[in-house]
Amino acid sequence: MMKLKNEIRNRIIENEKRELQSLLDMYKLHTSAADLDEDSSLSNEDFAQQDQSRESARALKNRINQAKTALDNFINLNHEAKTIVEPGAMVLTNTLNFYIGISASKFEYDGRTFIGLEPSAPIYTVFEGAKKGDKVTFNEHEYHILEVE
Repeated sequence: MMKLKNEIRNRIIENEKRELQSLLDMYKLHTSAADLDEDSSLSNEDFAQQDQSRESARALKNRINQAKTALDNFINLNHEAKTIVEPGAMVLTNTLNFYIGISASKFEYDGRTFIGLEPSAPIYTVFEGAKKGDKVTFNEHEYHILEVE
């Protein structure tokens, strides 16, 4: 079971690094668009586009910083075996499987669907402290916890 947990953790880290790289690429694109040659003849429209690119770059920089912090925090979690649902736990249920510690997009692995779940997510409150064999309900959906690792 620990092998599966390590595979899922590594997949989440790889996916998050790819998403972070996409944000960095978009940031570079927006910062280069904001860097106009002000010695050339530019219209008001050019300056408006430059301002918009600068604002987009600032917003992207914030998203990049948040993504880096979230990924660093996830990497530094205690990922040892767990017996209850807490940060660093992998939770297998009858429908969807969760890795607690970071908000991460759904993905398939070995015929199962996984998603990263941040402890601040509303659904986490029903899972927190649960253990193998427990049933939890969120938004009228019941999850049967098959395994906690």
